[in-house]
Amino acid sequence: MSKIFGFKPQPATTKLIDKFEDEVLIRHNNQQLVGTVYVDMQDDRWAVAFAYNYSRKPGLHGHENPLEVRYAVKPQETSGVQVFRSNEETERVLGNEPFADQDAFIRYVLNQERTLVSGSA
Repeated sequence: MSKIFGFKPQPATTKLIDKFEDEVLIRHNNQQLVGTVYVDMQDDRWAVAFAYNYSRKPGLHGHENPLEVRYAVKPQETSGVQVFRSNEETERVLGNEPFADQDAFIRYVLNQERTLVSGSA
């Protein structure tokens, strides 16, 4: 179930988030992982994160996030979208054009992540 902070997305964007969580299942270290989307929109930074968790019920230690991904951008700058993937432990920058609004950024991120993980599903 997605978590959205500081922003109320358009209904079409909310449907895309729900669709991502319902459809995307990835394989990581011989385990199947399902994703949860976190959206955090602040005045000076927009971020969308994905926490990929085991598809089975958590054990004694609760939820583990074997894979975490974060996309972040500063809306007033054109430096690109910063992407961090915990399995690579590096941060890289994707080139982009300025986003029209927060919904456009969320849709861009969902499309990027779906495209990236579709090869590993």
